[in-house]
Amino acid sequence: MPSRNWLPLEEVTYAERLKEFGYYNMFIGKWHLGSEKYHPVHQGFDAQYGTGDHGHPGSYYAPFFKTGNPLPDSPEGTYLTDVLTDGAEKFIGDYDKEQPFMLSLWYYNVHGPHIGRNDWVERYKKEGLTGKDAEYAAMVSAMDESVGKVRKALDEKGIAENTVVILLSDQGGYFSNAPLSGGKIGGNTLGEGGARVPFIISYPGVTMPGISCDVPVQSIDVFPTLVEIASGKKPKIKDIQGKSLMPLLQGKKLKERNLFFFRSYEDQYTAIMNGDWKMVKYHSGRHDLFNIKNDKSESKNLIDIEVDQAKKMKKQLVKWEKEAVPEF
Repeated sequence: MPSRNWLPLEEVTYAERLKEFGYYNMFIGKWHLGSEKYHPVHQGFDAQYGTGDHGHPGSYYAPFFKTGNPLPDSPEGTYLTDVLTDGAEKFIGDYDKEQPFMLSLWYYNVHGPHIGRNDWVERYKKEGLTGKDAEYAAMVSAMDESVGKVRKALDEKGIAENTVVILLSDQGGYFSNAPLSGGKIGGNTLGEGGARVPFIISYPGVTMPGISCDVPVQSIDVFPTLVEIASGKKPKIKDIQGKSLMPLLQGKKLKERNLFFFRSYEDQYTAIMNGDWKMVKYHSGRHDLFNIKNDKSESKNLIDIEVDQAKKMKKQLVKWEKEAVPEF
């Protein structure tokens, strides 16, 4: 389907909202929400580093990008993930303002091309991985290592106990996500392998290490969550469909709701999730219904068995489509 590939300036970002509460906002890494006039510094961020127009690099080794390289001074042989991490460490270490900061660090990892850092690639090859599997594992490990460095920088700055850290992936894995079905590509991106991702929050004094939550949430919930954290008040935000996750972080319940998914350019089109139930709709008219608690592999299509459940979710999905999906 036709689609715009930029974030309009009139949209209000979480960075713009946090500025209202006195935050200094830093952006590092992948933006992929438009050309220079739509870059983070025009969307509520005070500064940006390593940000260009591209969704992925030509190589993860310098010079990284063939055109519009935002990191032209990186020495040959340096690894992109490490360069962004160095930028984050420097920002944290040098930060000297009285106001609190918000850092959005969006790695280009683990997007293709799948080029791992050489030391990690060799390590995984010794463990028996080959080809792209070794490269991909190395990319994940380089990012994991980098997250550790950023957290160490917070600790060395003396602000780790006063900093919320959120780790979130945008899509499921490129390779096998078994036992989950689907993934980043392949026509089943709304399957659990494509839609279910790591979402980890460390909030000192609120969250407890090692505690997990099985309530389905979405990345659109980050906006109101950040607003509540920054303001200390329950957010009242127009035109934001997400919900603050503070109740879940505090061990309380979140009001039951429908979650919706959209994939514009394949036959698999939209989906709705409510509790244990998930329905997927295709442009061709097909509907699938799964109980993802009992069947996380989505192998048993219950569309002709759980008729009442299917009828209810179809109706809810159609209503949402009319509100949310543009017509061309």
